[in-house]
Amino acid sequence: MELQSIASTGSCRRVEPDQVILDRLQEGRRFTVEELFDVIPELSWAQLFMGIDMLSRRGDIQLRRQGFTYTIMKPQTSMVGTRDGDGATNSDH
Repeated sequence: MELQSIASTGSCRRVEPDQVILDRLQEGRRFTVEELFDVIPELSWAQLFMGIDMLSRRGDIQLRRQGFTYTIMKPQTSMVGTRDGDGATNSDH
């Protein structure tokens, strides 16, 4: 699947789903997958899920399941140091 291009000063640049998602999460709030889809209209569902999956696997986001809903947020700074030795994980997949 080709990523959408945006014209910028006469050149095109690729929109990277993971970076778009991280940019939105800089606000420091928690989003459901549905809310992220609504606030990032330039991404398709497939691009959004691909970006969430990549970020979750890298540990750049926390993906939590609450019933039938998944929430996404940036990891809290206190969580960063605890990932190394205790076997804890930041995702629920």
